[in-house]
Amino acid sequence: MARVVKLFVLGLPGSGKSALSRHIRDYVNRTGVDAESYQHWSAIRFNDYAILLDLFYRDTEGKRFKPAKPGGFDVIDLNVFNEALVVLEQKVTTYIDSLNSEEQKLIIIEFSRNDYEKAFQLFNESFSKDAYFLYLDTALEECKQRVNHRAAHPTNEEDDYPVSDYIFDGYYCRDNWMQIRDELAKDYKVNKESVWTFYNDHPYETACLEIKPYIEKMLNSTPQEKLDNQEPILGKEQMILQKEFAEIGF
Repeated sequence: MARVVKLFVLGLPGSGKSALSRHIRDYVNRTGVDAESYQHWSAIRFNDYAILLDLFYRDTEGKRFKPAKPGGFDVIDLNVFNEALVVLEQKVTTYIDSLNSEEQKLIIIEFSRNDYEKAFQLFNESFSKDAYFLYLDTALEECKQRVNHRAAHPTNEEDDYPVSDYIFDGYYCRDNWMQIRDELAKDYKVNKESVWTFYNDHPYETACLEIKPYIEKMLNSTPQEKLDNQEPILGKEQMILQKEFAEIGF
């Protein structure tokens, strides 16, 4: 059986999920060698935006979505958020079943919701068991500014989509991560040390640097092993990368 590690990357639109997930994927694909087995890890990303977009296109009568300005869509029927997560689990599970027995794969799963407790109740228990959870904590107004910037200056077609103030103010403003993060460990049988909150108020290059040891711990630990004595709440700036990163609106 393939060795699979799942990492859920959560947070508001504009919190940096996609940018940091791309970094994690590329870092693992470039350097992801298990120090004990010398086998190479690889990584892949999944998110629910393409699923929601497909549901939007199929809603020809406009009963569940409405077009948004300056682009994209707004959700009218909030049940579509639940349906998208069910489809997301199916897609990830189908992919895992297709892996060969010798593969080592980090699967990065991104989505935003206002009620994460309800969101994880939609998944089969086995889907989130022994997973890692990374929440990017970013102020709502900062997220709005980032989304507007990336929509006006897109650099990644699959990720730089607009999000309207309507959905920010009417839905995402009630994000309940801080209330339920400790319950995840108890309710979904994961280690508390695998549930992280990243205070993402610093530059992209610093975020990439700070996440590196946690990537390596994920890939070099069995699901039952803890992250030693590392602090699960991230965010203190330590140093900056010497290499210049392109401006991506992170």
